Parts: sequence; structure tokens; C-alpha cells
Amino acid sequence: MKASERRLIMILVVLAAVCGGVVLSQRLLSMQHGIERREQTLELRQMEAQALLAETDLWQQRLEWLQVSQPPMSSENEASQELLEGLLTSAAAQGLVVQKKQLHEPVSEKFYREVGVTLTVKGGLPAVFRWMHQILSPESFCVVTELKVVPDSADPASVVATIHFSRLHAPAMAESSR
Repeated sequence: MKASERRLIMILVVLAAVCGGVVLSQRLLSMQHGIERREQTLELRQMEAQALLAETDLWQQRLEWLQVSQPPMSSENEASQELLEGLLTSAAAQGLVVQKKQLHEPVSEKFYREVGVTLTVKGGLPAVFRWMHQILSPESFCVVTELKVVPDSADPASVVATIHFSRLHAPAMAESSR
């Protein structure tokens, strides 16, 4: 082998080693970035877990309040009627006119049982929102899952609001342990 051929082979070996080193370093950098991302994710999870653990007493108190305060459901029909009658009475007290009412199928979930009513009421905007605010206290376990408010075409001082109210009751498993 001539000296020029040896030099050419050496250059080729050096180039192959450099290219191999570049490819290998790129893969190692990519792996390092992946490891750093996973490390950051784990640090975030750890911080979230520590924050949740710091709030354990607060959430325990909330759970105890729920277990004591959330009303059990005697029967789905009675619960639906009770919700409807309470809403109708409070709407009349606020001077609202109930144009339409509709009961919904009760829903049973693991942590609650839900009954629902959709009411279409007519009245002044402040009266409608005052009425909703009065109903939506934490102690009532009522929530609004849908709300649509439109101006009344016949009376510009009034609005027509379609509101879906739901009341959350204690889950079935909690009732049996009481």
C-alpha cells in the first residue's frame, strides 16, 4: 500500500469516527433532553403532591361537612318534587312568572345522586339574578348547569331566562352507612 492510500484510509477512518461521534452525540443529547423533561415532570408532580398533602386537613374538613350536610335522597320522585316546589315558591316570592317547567331524569353517580329541573321564568333581570343567587348557596347543594337569558320581546324591561337547576344528594353508599 502506498503512503497516499494509507493517508486516504486514515482520513476516511477519521471522518467515519467524527461522523459516528456526531451521530452518537446527537442521540445522547436527545436522550438527555428526554430525561430532563421527565425530571421536570416528576418535580412538578412532586410539588403538586406536596401542595395537596399540605391541604389534607382542609379537604378532610370539607369531606366531613359533606357527609354531615349533604341531604340523602329518600326517593327520586320526592326529591324532584321537593326541588321543583322550592324553586316555584322562591320564584313567586321574587315576583317571577314561571312560563315552563320540566323535570329531568335523576342521575346516579359514584359520589352523588342528582335530580334536575329546567324552568323558564320571566321577570326583571335583577330579580332573576337575585333569585338565582338566593338559591345557589352551598348549603342548598343546588347548581345551575345551563343558563340562557334573552330579552322579552313583549316587555323590554323583562327577560326570559331558561335555567337548568340540579340538586346533588348524598350517594347511595353513604346513605346505607348512616
